[in-house]
Amino acid sequence: MSEVRGGTAQEARSVPAVGGERDGASVPIRSRRENQALRAWAPSLALLLVVLTAWETAPRVLGVKSFIFPPLTEVLAKFTDPLTVQLYLSNALVTLQEALIGLAIGATLGIVSGFVLGQYLGVRRAFYPYIIALQSLPKVAVAPLFVIWFGFGLTPKVLVVVLITYFPVLVNTMSGVMGVDQSKIDLFRSLCASRIQTWRKLTFPSALPAIMAGLEVAGVMALLGAIVAEFVSAEAGLGLLLKQQQNNYDTAGVFAVLMILSLIGVVLNQTISFVRRRALSWSVSSTGGK
Repeated sequence: MSEVRGGTAQEARSVPAVGGERDGASVPIRSRRENQALRAWAPSLALLLVVLTAWETAPRVLGVKSFIFPPLTEVLAKFTDPLTVQLYLSNALVTLQEALIGLAIGATLGIVSGFVLGQYLGVRRAFYPYIIALQSLPKVAVAPLFVIWFGFGLTPKVLVVVLITYFPVLVNTMSGVMGVDQSKIDLFRSLCASRIQTWRKLTFPSALPAIMAGLEVAGVMALLGAIVAEFVSAEAGLGLLLKQQQNNYDTAGVFAVLMILSLIGVVLNQTISFVRRRALSWSVSSTGGK
């Protein structure tokens, strides 16, 4: 009996030790994940450091004048003035609003029409050539017409963004819909699935990776469309501010605006990429693998 009791007590004392080993094992796992994340971002951070260093030193070493190519410190000095920062922020919000509204409208139209054109051959043959012709038009030439028709407000800028973002979402949606496995479609038909059930259970999930890829491209192009529209006519926005600084030969200010645009573009792209990874967590190929 004493041996049994002693053994039981020994086992009871050993239980916390096992839990301690598990807790200790979780620390290296977290550490490995952090190291993997650091290694993943290390090349980008190293390249950024090289570019910023070259930006600061090259103009000074080569004797380039500031109004031609300013050093990095002169560009960053633009962000030390509170009034200048407030000016950048207010205009950035205007540009971002135009880009997001146009992206939402263009993406919605692109997804809906992409499903229709992808599923119906007759509709695709009838409308797709005209969509290509519309996409081939230079947006800089179309933007003044929108100003004449809709004035100087928000509408013409949003329409330019819609035109630019519509086509990549349309093409990717069509590609995703047309790429659905025909054997799976036949299987759904043999099971007497309705058209809505086939779309909800098969067509849309199969086309979703292509749709999200189109949205990533359209997200960057939305910002480009807003700037193009503001170049033509605008009362506010980073495009107008960029044009004014170019006219004043404020090269450091131009680079400051370009840095803001780059930052907004990266944040917008990474946001859409995060949504893609969350929406396509079931697809290893779409999330980059594990």
